[in-house]
Amino acid sequence: MICHGGQWLNLDSMENANRSSSSRYYDMTEQFNPDVEYGEFTDPRDGQKYKTITIDYKYHMRGVDSVTIFAENLNYGEKVSGGTVQENGAKYCYDDDSWYCENGWGGLYTWSNAMGFPAVCDSVSIASEKCPNKFDYSNKNEKFDGDPYFLQHQGICPEGWHIMNEDIWVILAETSGGSSSLTYEMGSKVAYFGSKNKYGMSILPVGYWEHTPSGEEHFTNITQQTLFWLPEQDGDEVEKAHHVNIMSRDMTRGNSRSKYKFAHSIRCVKNY
Repeated sequence: MICHGGQWLNLDSMENANRSSSSRYYDMTEQFNPDVEYGEFTDPRDGQKYKTITIDYKYHMRGVDSVTIFAENLNYGEKVSGGTVQENGAKYCYDDDSWYCENGWGGLYTWSNAMGFPAVCDSVSIASEKCPNKFDYSNKNEKFDGDPYFLQHQGICPEGWHIMNEDIWVILAETSGGSSSLTYEMGSKVAYFGSKNKYGMSILPVGYWEHTPSGEEHFTNITQQTLFWLPEQDGDEVEKAHHVNIMSRDMTRGNSRSKYKFAHSIRCVKNY
């Protein structure tokens, strides 16, 4: 508290007010497409509400006509500072600022935390002595039993939902007219990332958290790109996992990076 002009002012309140009006925050009024009919799901774990969309499943021979997806990033868990070991569903918020988590950008998760595994699984192989945890195959399309490309692994998603797998990202790319068109068709207009957001997927350029080779830890690349973890461990380097990388003009998938030196976003898909 300080005295100014005969009045006592709360410094914390002044700081919060200044932060709320800071130009580094983004106008979220165009996060979603007003012409899309969204569904809604309430996470029973914390009461968080998410808009959902339903996308036609292009490959009908798989026995699935459509998929329902969160139209925004998962925002589950207690906020911890970037670099803190994530356990029990903790999350990072970009720049260690709760505003991002609370205003549509969602949480950032290390791989094992996103998969619902203990932190030790970030440095060793799953289904090993140190990390006996395994992927969940209890919800699956019988035609593709055991293939991580189609895996319905719940991870940090709510009951009845699973981590978005590589196959669904392929469906989105195909629906968009190819990987180079995905951001244009599926990206949110916030921060000028997408142009149409035709299907309401509303992908935001969240950036990510990283532990750099030089030992620094920081949040980076907001407005430039966004990455989503996949439920796929690298087959050769067990301390790495696969992800999807979305930039303004391209989407790449199948590459891998350190499970614990990066924290990325998560989208959830309804079990089918």
